[in-house]
Amino acid sequence: MLFELTGFVWQIGAAVTATLLFLSYMAYGWAENLNTIGERTAALSAVIANVGWAVYLLPLILTILAVLFGVKTFDTYIKERF
Repeated sequence: MLFELTGFVWQIGAAVTATLLFLSYMAYGWAENLNTIGERTAALSAVIANVGWAVYLLPLILTILAVLFGVKTFDTYIKERF
């Protein structure tokens, strides 16, 4: 729904893109902390020892969504202005 709305009003897309980029930044900080010095349970430590890269999927997914919204927002902005 937000993606379709971005095609009509670029300001909404810009707000969503900025929000997703901020959330991606915060999620990366969380993943980095969890993967290096974070306090973990024994089960979580075992998972991170085997697939430590998996905690970086959340920031990666958020960044990809931000890029998709950013491209759609830019396309809408260009169509509206020119």
